[in-house]
Amino acid sequence: MSTTRRLFGAALAAVTALSLASCSSQSRDDEGSQVRINQAFQSLLYLPLYVAIDKGFFEEQGVDVALTTGGGGQNSWSSVLGGTDDFSIHDPVFGPISHENDGPGLAVASIQNAPAVWVVGNEDVSLQNDVRGFEGSTVVTMPEPDSTWAFFNYLMRENSLDPNAVTITEASVGNELGPFLSGRADYALATEPQVSQVEAQGKHAVFSFSDIEGWYPFAFSSLMTTERYVAENPEATQAVVNAFQQASTFIYTNTDEAIAVAQNYFPDLEGEVVATAVRRELDARAYPESVEITEQAWENNMRIAEFVGSIKEYPSEATSFETNVDNTFAEKATAEYAK
Repeated sequence: MSTTRRLFGAALAAVTALSLASCSSQSRDDEGSQVRINQAFQSLLYLPLYVAIDKGFFEEQGVDVALTTGGGGQNSWSSVLGGTDDFSIHDPVFGPISHENDGPGLAVASIQNAPAVWVVGNEDVSLQNDVRGFEGSTVVTMPEPDSTWAFFNYLMRENSLDPNAVTITEASVGNELGPFLSGRADYALATEPQVSQVEAQGKHAVFSFSDIEGWYPFAFSSLMTTERYVAENPEATQAVVNAFQQASTFIYTNTDEAIAVAQNYFPDLEGEVVATAVRRELDARAYPESVEITEQAWENNMRIAEFVGSIKEYPSEATSFETNVDNTFAEKATAEYAK
């Protein structure tokens, strides 16, 4: 059993019990316009959220967003289950994990629609069509079973690479580039803006998981809530999803302005690094052109989740697209606000 599934299962009973007494179980459509969103991290992956705030799309839709940061997907999702927040943004795998433990969980919009992970190396030599080029090298990933560890190990299995032919060095989340930059590894897996940061230091992106045939689309990050919240707050849910679609469309049609928003949210990074990072995300179509979550995107996430043991089984009723995804609001938002 994976660490994520074990810890989440242990916590679920407590937060579910707490949620029964929570005031959030009452309809917020009747209370006014405030909606509470918990993001796992402040991340460039969540740029549609920041654009929706900065450009007034939530306000235009009649909702006042209170944003908090959980410090991880499990923490953010637990805040929804416990009634502290209405929505959370993170890997949607926590929905099926919850369902496997008889809990709630519903993904209502796409935030990241690609497996937006790259491999960086010292030489400007692409390995996109030469996965065996990793053989004999040392590669840095997040700790097992986190996303970059899962991606690289699944890639090796998918291409029948001998696991002993590659040395995988696990580094704590946020510190994956350290061993690579210090010369103790040949490659490292990273997301943006880390990829653009190391490029600015003379390194190179040599492999993109978004460009692997069959890996795109991918439900990498989603807007999550509960079935009960959606049933009791359909207008608020529609308003929030509308704002995310407006923001995603804006990123593609007003890219320079979207980059300026990103630069304001990440002032400690060089402006050009942020600009390069956003453009790379756009090239990968990682920001969703439509906030609908497709069955293919869901399946691609679930096969990785099953591979690392985050979920018990796929397909199953608890992990199915039909149980975990409600595109009702995203379809309406796409029809009205997609370019």
